[in-house]
Amino acid sequence: MVKLGRLVAVVVVFAIASAAATGVARGQTVYPATVTAVTDGDTLTARVADGRELTVRLIGIDAPEPSECGGSDARTALASIADGQAVELESDPSVQQLDDFGRSWFYVDRADRLDVGFELVRRGWAAVVSDPPFARLRGYLDAEQESFDGVWAECDGDFHLTRAEQRRELAASAKEFVRRYYRRLSNDQFRAAWRMLGGPVKRKLGYGYRIWRTSHRGSIGVSVRAGRARVSGGRVVVSVRLRSRDRDVCDGRAVAQRFAGSVVVASRDDAFAVVRFRIRKTGGGTPRLSKSQCPPPPPPPDRGSDGGPDCQGYDPCLTPGSDVDCAGGSGNGPRYIEGPIYVGGDDPYDLDGDGDGVACES
Repeated sequence: MVKLGRLVAVVVVFAIASAAATGVARGQTVYPATVTAVTDGDTLTARVADGRELTVRLIGIDAPEPSECGGSDARTALASIADGQAVELESDPSVQQLDDFGRSWFYVDRADRLDVGFELVRRGWAAVVSDPPFARLRGYLDAEQESFDGVWAECDGDFHLTRAEQRRELAASAKEFVRRYYRRLSNDQFRAAWRMLGGPVKRKLGYGYRIWRTSHRGSIGVSVRAGRARVSGGRVVVSVRLRSRDRDVCDGRAVAQRFAGSVVVASRDDAFAVVRFRIRKTGGGTPRLSKSQCPPPPPPPDRGSDGGPDCQGYDPCLTPGSDVDCAGGSGNGPRYIEGPIYVGGDDPYDLDGDGDGVACES
């Protein structure tokens, strides 16, 4: 049994064929019409010469539904091209006249000969459907090859990704991006990590790459646990918990720290960039990251007025005599001393190689 809607559509098509069709090729017909409404990115309503209205599905293309990613923009694109326009509806002998929903399959050409379906493909708001093959297929495929905008850019080319699915994919991608940023810091891939920072972060720092890199030199590693990700407009807020280990430059100890907060990322050229950090410390020690934070060496001991030993500025005291080297080092002695040794004088035994006032630290 033929459904009522399909039966009505069949009657309409045959009525138009007998009253208004102009043959352009064997089995091919053209109907003058006016577009009166746009349903979605590949479907419209057209009024033909006898006043009847047809629901027209454009041959050879597929656009996202209104509830899917890019669907609203695809509908807007079709409306801007065709709504209210005088057009010609052209059939294709290789494509059935009606689809399963009773819609009529046609090419839609404006009075200026613009192929509406081709233009939607060119702008990226529709994908080409090659089954069954149709007469204009080659031109449509060429247009699709050159298209990088529309749904291709907005939804990564997924023409049937719902908005909820898009948000989930965006959140998952942002979480992985944040993990990758901290992995690069842990692996000393500072240049790559710097490129992941957006302009707002770099402007807030107030200095360039070299100083930023120096501030991370003490890092031994960062482990990150990325939690919930919340999509807000074109940005994603990723909650994080961090555990870091940093080298204290004064005594060489590894200091563990814990942090929590969020990293805000934004889409940039089909990728992400960090645009804000909201991180607070929640526990652990406090490493000294600059030698300016280290305590100054103690002054050389005062020999006093009683003619005490000449310590030569060393504390503990090292009196003049044969050469002295740090225990466990490569020196050949004959005297050895356990550190640390604070150097406040001329360092005749050349123990303080880095000149920081402390020798034999390890």
